Amino acid sequence: MNDEKEVMPKGDLDAVIKQTMSEAEAAVDGVRDPDPSPSAEGASATEASPADLAARIEELTRDNEGLRDKWLRAVADHENFKKRTKRELEDATQRAVQELLSSFLPVADNLERALEAAGKNEDEFVKGVRMVASEFYAALAKHEIVPVEAVGKPFDPSVHDALQQIDSPDHAPGTVVLEFERGYLRAGRLLRPARVVVAGAGSGTNLATDSADPEDDATNHGT
Repeated sequence: MNDEKEVMPKGDLDAVIKQTMSEAEAAVDGVRDPDPSPSAEGASATEASPADLAARIEELTRDNEGLRDKWLRAVADHENFKKRTKRELEDATQRAVQELLSSFLPVADNLERALEAAGKNEDEFVKGVRMVASEFYAALAKHEIVPVEAVGKPFDPSVHDALQQIDSPDHAPGTVVLEFERGYLRAGRLLRPARVVVAGAGSGTNLATDSADPEDDATNHGT
């Protein structure tokens, strides 16, 4: 048996080396400049046109404007809710305060009745009552509570409660003649109407006589 290795001829060896070098160079070139992949070809094939992009931008702009309008409406609704809640709370507070203060008005009524019954009597007890009444009215005024003007004023259904009508020769029709119970206002709001008597349609006869024209009287005397 022949154990010696076969030796490749020099010319064949050169050919193999050249072929290997060529394959290596081709592989390197393939890495540097790869063929377009199917996904890249698809992307270039589906690339949007300028008109499509403009339409998309317009669509997104409309969507953005719609969202902005919704946001502005939501903000406005929230502000209105806050104002309405604050107003309702203030109204509820005012009603509670008015109810509390109204409960003190009968005290004022009793003080007035006591002083009317006393008349011109100025003993120490009456003086004490007058002092209490004065302090009580001052406390009411401190809380912006003032009496409703009644006697001698034209009847006003918003602040007067007419209990009766009478003919009064000294008052014009529709004028408040008497006050049975004083009314009160608090900060311009009615706490309690004044309960009054009003002059009827046949009133004011003395006023008509007093308002006669002096020149007419002089003319009549001259004749």
